[in-house]
Amino acid sequence: MAASDRSEAGLIGLSDLATVFLRIGATAFGGMWAATRKLEAELVHGKAWLTMDEQQALMVAATVIPAPKFLAFAGLVGFRLRAWPGSLVALLALVTPAALFVLLGAMLLSPDTLGEPLVQVRRAVGIAVVGLLFGNTWHQLRNARLKGRQRAAGVALACAVAAAAMAGVPLLLAAIAGFAIGAMVLRAPSQGAA
Repeated sequence: MAASDRSEAGLIGLSDLATVFLRIGATAFGGMWAATRKLEAELVHGKAWLTMDEQQALMVAATVIPAPKFLAFAGLVGFRLRAWPGSLVALLALVTPAALFVLLGAMLLSPDTLGEPLVQVRRAVGIAVVGLLFGNTWHQLRNARLKGRQRAAGVALACAVAAAAMAGVPLLLAAIAGFAIGAMVLRAPSQGAA
């Protein structure tokens, strides 16, 4: 019996669908493509809800939907097996384990719990992000068609944004200000200019 015949006959229960996607959501890491073998083991070989061709078609279809691919895939599988209720159950079951892990982490890593160590970790992560942004800016400036003063202005702007963020200015504010100033000051010469 094909997967579509099983879903039309109502042989796949919503609780079964939820159980499978809860298990996948709790144990599959790295997104849809990284979990391909696990999905195949569960949906094709284990439950025989899909054929290999159906799974691959749904995975390809999930890549063209403007949503996180793993969620799109779960919604498509759920819909294929049990229409809209199946889609909703599969989506919720897939995200529930990760949402619970995030909630637990937020509760355990609250500023009240960790106090000063959490502040230091946040500061270190902020400085690392600034370093990554600065490195990317430097790379972009080296490869840009900017000359002389514009290149020097770009380097000065990148240094100013990095220094502001490390001095305690909120990273988002420093990045937005740097972007706005950079958009006004740094412009590549137009193609028609000699």
